[in-house]
Amino acid sequence: MPAYFLVEILEIFDALKYGEYVAGVKDIVEKAGGEYIIRTDRVSPFFGASCPVRVILVKFRDKESLEKCFCCEDYMKIAPLREGSTKARAFVIEQM
Repeated sequence: MPAYFLVEILEIFDALKYGEYVAGVKDIVEKAGGEYIIRTDRVSPFFGASCPVRVILVKFRDKESLEKCFCCEDYMKIAPLREGSTKARAFVIEQM
């Protein structure tokens, strides 16, 4: 069953570091079979008080592929760039 990785970037406090992360993560995700559905900073609230500044949605073949991608050595090398440049949260969404 497909699994989706939804990321909400709530704040970017180091655009240069985050840019380095974005440049590196795309190849890692695609190599793991991930397909970007959307990557955008064109986000506006519909209801509720908070709104992320950027949203990313990636589709994977299954949850195992998703987990393998974000636990691999290549990703672990660039993860500190994201951690040191943003406030974010991520969700795994499994299709039924």
